[in-house]
Order: sequence, then C-alpha cells, then structure tokens
Amino acid sequence: MASSATSALAPASVTSTQQQVVQKLVADLRSKNEEIRHRAAKDLFNYVSVDLREIPADNLNAVLDYITKHMLDTVKGDASAKLGGVLAIVALINALDLIDVCKTDTRISRFGNFLCNTCLANATDPAVIEMSAKALARLTQVSGTYTATLKLQLIAHEVKRAFEVLQGDAPPGSGGGQGQVDSSGRPPPGGSDLQRGDMRRYAAILVLREIASCMPTFFFQNVGTFFDVMFNPIKDGRPTIRESAVYALRAALIVTTQRETAKQKKHQHLVCNCVFSYF
Repeated sequence: MASSATSALAPASVTSTQQQVVQKLVADLRSKNEEIRHRAAKDLFNYVSVDLREIPADNLNAVLDYITKHMLDTVKGDASAKLGGVLAIVALINALDLIDVCKTDTRISRFGNFLCNTCLANATDPAVIEMSAKALARLTQVSGTYTATLKLQLIAHEVKRAFEVLQGDAPPGSGGGQGQVDSSGRPPPGGSDLQRGDMRRYAAILVLREIASCMPTFFFQNVGTFFDVMFNPIKDGRPTIRESAVYALRAALIVTTQRETAKQKKHQHLVCNCVFSYF
C-alpha cells in the first residue's frame, strides 16, 4: 500500500523501475544498521553517477527531485533517518560534481536547509551533528551553478546562529563540574557526556570549526567575534564540548597565522591569557 502511494506521488517522467530503485535506496538509507546506510549511500552515488549519467536532463532532474522528496521531506526525529539523509546529500553532491549537471540553486539550497534546520538546529544525537557539520562544509565546495551569493547567504546565516548560541553560553566553570572522562583522560565516546541542552552549543562549535577550515577568507572576516565567544566552551565542564572547542580554536589559529600580523598577535595574547587562567 505504501509503495502504491509513493508511486502515485512520482512524476510521470520517473519510470516504475527508477521508482523501485529509489524506494529501496531510501529504505536502506534509513536503516538502523550503520553498515547498511553506508552501503546504500555508495549505491546511490553509483546509481546517479553511472546508471543515470546518460539519461535526458529532465528525466534526471525528476529522479533527483523524487529522491530528495522521499529521503528528506519525511524525516522526523529519528536519528537513523537523519544520518541517512546526510549520507544521501553527500552522495548526491559527489555524484553531481562528477557528472557536472543538475546542481541547481534550488536543489543545493534544499540540501542546506535540511542540514542546518533539520539536523544541526534540532538534533539530539551528537553523531547527527558531527556528520551534518562535515556535510555542510562539503556543500560549500560544490561547483557549477551553485552561486557564490547563495553559498555566502547560507554560511553567513549559520555562522551568525552559531555566534548567537555561544554568546548566550553559560559563564566559565558552570558546565557541570569536570564532566566524565575515561582512564585515558579522553571524553566518553560518541559525546555520551552531553545532555539534550548541550546539543545546540555542540553544533555551533562544530559549524565554526568546519567553516574555519573550508572557508578561511570568510571566517577571517568574523574571527574577532569567534574569539569573543569561544573561550567559554573551552572552559566547559563537559569533555566533549571542551575538546571540540579546542579543535575549533586550532582551526581559527591556523586561519589567523596565515594573515595579518596585528590581529595574529592580538589573538595569540587572548589564547595565552586563557591558558594562564587555568593555573
């Protein structure tokens, strides 16, 4: 019955065979099993970049819209489905870059909205946040008709949101004591020390880390605000937040050391003062 309903929603230009392939890929991408999800992402990449490579552009667009609709539009709070959606986005970006067609602003914008609003802004699972932040960075590297203006609008919005989250951060030392660490002093695996209220802060830190790495010129224009907000999470009591903030700081320092000397010295002094405050 579900298959019939799905078929009824398919555009006329999507064949029944294509519908069946897509439905199987979507089901596997939403699997609770990580291995099945990753295998389905590889199959999706191969299907688009090889099997669909020679079909007319209007048919390819219709199939891509069909995949996007059924993979992204019906995702709710299920972490496995969100992870599958992120994998699907990365597979499609890589495939479309290879065949260099159908990278419309509308499609890429839809991918960005899923990553930013469904995953990063509302995630309750650290794995979803980590993968979505990396996928967002990959999205910034898309070539073709994905315009620079659209990319900057998307990233500027996410950076602003990250700064706002961290500007409202708790004062240093209020992150719940020293948190949990294992015998090696490392954070618990998978961000298991994080609580639900920590997720937006964790997402903000990872977004800034990824943007510093993949868009250094844009990031440098906002580096002053970054240093204003990042030292609170560096002093946070939860190891996952603290370590993630340190990696974000490292990415920022790489950006500043490659640029003008005056700001570089200023930011080095800030880091030194933060380090000395621990002793």
